[in-house]
Amino acid sequence: MASLFPSFLRLTLLLTLLASPTFLLYPVCIVSALDDELSVTDFDLSLFHQDYSPPAPPPPAPHPPSVSCEDDLSGIGTLDTTCEIVSDLNLTRNVYIEGKGDFYILPNISVYCSFSGCEFAINVTGSFSLGENASIFAGTFELVATNASFGNGSTVNTTALAGSPPPQTSGTPQGIDGAGGGHGGRGAACLMDKEKLQEDVWGGDAYSWSTLQRPWSYGSKGGTTSKEVDYGGGGGGRIMLVVDRFLEVNGSLLADGGDGGTKGGGGSGGSIFIKAYRM
Repeated sequence: MASLFPSFLRLTLLLTLLASPTFLLYPVCIVSALDDELSVTDFDLSLFHQDYSPPAPPPPAPHPPSVSCEDDLSGIGTLDTTCEIVSDLNLTRNVYIEGKGDFYILPNISVYCSFSGCEFAINVTGSFSLGENASIFAGTFELVATNASFGNGSTVNTTALAGSPPPQTSGTPQGIDGAGGGHGGRGAACLMDKEKLQEDVWGGDAYSWSTLQRPWSYGSKGGTTSKEVDYGGGGGGRIMLVVDRFLEVNGSLLADGGDGGTKGGGGSGGSIFIKAYRM
């Protein structure tokens, strides 16, 4: 060895676990100089300290064309001036609202978009207001505005209205043990079969295809205890508020998972993201 490696060189042997299906250990020899001026090989040891990051989710689908204030929403005014919703709405499809004016849902008015994953999105240059005791029910509620206010007793409720889960995993437990749905963590396990061990029963898989800084994932459905009927509670929906200036919330923003009752596991909660200059 002395003839091959002078005294100013050292031989470092690293065992590296390569990411291969067989998980074999491969020895890697690295020869480096003790003197900074001489380097036989340049190897970046920081490669061994990097965490694996899953690929980013695909970009969201583009919004559909905007609806109109009077013709589609039975409101008063226009979206480029002021649009007021003065009567209850029962929506049967995703709705996207865009304009340069203000958008007001008057007190005691309800907007229902109650099928799973239904999207109700508002993007206005002016102000948005959800009046006292007014409510919005949807799988996704997305708001972009300069100012926004949510009156006393108002509610944005996406509970148990989650849309389709990501294709990588549903987060829904397998089998008929009635376990809880997974999301940011694994769902609660429920041992119903006395012939199984506790460690053999798992809740729904953990998943999240958005960051903690900008959560935007649906919750997942809970498990069932029947092969014929799906008793699992639905996953929670999504709420996003992006307000350039002032946001006032005196109501409730809900993205809870649904209750599975005595025959099903509860769904996991969804996502709420709020960004405002002042709240």
